[in-house]
Amino acid sequence: GPGYFVPGTGIMLNNMMGEDDLHPEGFHSSPPGQRVSSMMSPSLLLKNNAVAMAIGSGGSKRIRTAITQVISSIVDFGIPVQQAVEAPRIHWDGDMMQVEPGLPQESLDALQQHWPVNIWSAIDVYFGGAHTVLPDIAGGGDPRRGGSVRVL
Repeated sequence: GPGYFVPGTGIMLNNMMGEDDLHPEGFHSSPPGQRVSSMMSPSLLLKNNAVAMAIGSGGSKRIRTAITQVISSIVDFGIPVQQAVEAPRIHWDGDMMQVEPGLPQESLDALQQHWPVNIWSAIDVYFGGAHTVLPDIAGGGDPRRGGSVRVL
């Protein structure tokens, strides 16, 4: 965000008006009186009508891929929550597959057979910040955005 808080509320303002994927013609192009588009997608996963996970991320158009990859790692592959949050991510952007370091070589080879791939030299805020909480007093803080988990 922009680092500004609404006085007396503790609420930090968002900077999504400057996101070129939401407003390609600039923030001034949003018509008056209409709801502004957003990529924000805080999510609850339910199991047997009970909350099984709460997850959210910053990261503009990478929010959806960050959240999807963390959820899949936990639900489909049984990866512990912090490990799932820290796992390397991929994101299709424009005409290029963006890839964090640490993806297995066989996965990189498979991607490179089909698409142009840009491998980043380090994990990066670009790939979102998927902070995750499980009701069994576990959570994952994303190091890409300075996240941490503390049980009180």
